[in-house]
Amino acid sequence: MIVSDRKIIRYKHGLAESVSDPVICEEWFNLYLNDKLIYQTPVLDQEIDALIAGLLYVKGHIRGKENYYAEQKGRSWYVSSETAETGLSFRQMVEEAFAQVDSGAHETCNFYKKIYTPEGILGLMREFQKLPSVYHTTGGVHMAAFATDKILYWADDVSRRNSVDKVIGKVLLGGKNLEDGIFVSSGRISSDIVIRLIKTGVKLIASVSAPMDRAITLAEHFGITLCGFVRGGRMNIYTHKNRVTTGREV
Repeated sequence: MIVSDRKIIRYKHGLAESVSDPVICEEWFNLYLNDKLIYQTPVLDQEIDALIAGLLYVKGHIRGKENYYAEQKGRSWYVSSETAETGLSFRQMVEEAFAQVDSGAHETCNFYKKIYTPEGILGLMREFQKLPSVYHTTGGVHMAAFATDKILYWADDVSRRNSVDKVIGKVLLGGKNLEDGIFVSSGRISSDIVIRLIKTGVKLIASVSAPMDRAITLAEHFGITLCGFVRGGRMNIYTHKNRVTTGREV
């Protein structure tokens, strides 16, 4: 069960009424790799196979759609793999990326393989807002999606990070190329979200919410176009603006 009904008092415009309200059910997720605990987080208990695939990939334990065996025991999942690598924590990944920024080891991308229009991005966000999702029905979770000309995969979770990892896992399991699309999110874009997407090769991130300063720095340096506050016919384009044709600036 991912949603339960709770009796609440709803106050609106001077009136109070007793109603039933859908509330997210939170579960705890423990992930072990070859009997070593590598991740713990609260989750929305659905599409855990995608979450496992996404986490193993973005943390550097696997390089793609590789063979591994996953088994659930209680609230924990145990993954066995003969080819899994050590991987890094997200804090280590962010620190390594900023070391590259500071040293100038990576050059920013000045070649834009695909150009987007503002209306195209806003259209995807409108599609995102209409997807069948507990994000829309409860407001109690975050949501992420992967799109090309239309949205192909999406996922909900308690954490905006988990929703991103689930979508990455879905794309990998579906055999799609992440470099060919746009990542859409309902939540703030922090540095560890950008770190996940640097690894995938995604070149455009669009969020309903705001990006954070370190996320903007990483996106600029690693060639990602970052768009925030994408809603209501407007958006802010923070990095690699040439990937979006905005017309004449005023």
